[in-house]
Amino acid sequence: MDPVALIVENEKDFLKYLKSRFPLYHLSNVFFRDLHYGVLSYLMAYKRKLRYYDGEEVTRGVIAEFEKAGVLKKVDSQTWLLVYPEFQLPRIKKAS
Repeated sequence: MDPVALIVENEKDFLKYLKSRFPLYHLSNVFFRDLHYGVLSYLMAYKRKLRYYDGEEVTRGVIAEFEKAGVLKKVDSQTWLLVYPEFQLPRIKKAS
């Protein structure tokens, strides 16, 4: 199976994996290098080792698919906004 398709089909699992390694919250910034290292280590867990450059290409493919799905919104060339309400921080009520 294509590595991009593997990650996109397991979107929820991949994002939870990233959250366990990096601070990842709803409406937080996500950086290309964090996604890149996350893709490399996630695929290694599936016994798929990629070279550094190949990992960058797979990461770009994953980002493109997540942008289409609305999970990531581009901020600039290296930064995306995560739109994933499941990772929203709990609201803290102020004492009156």
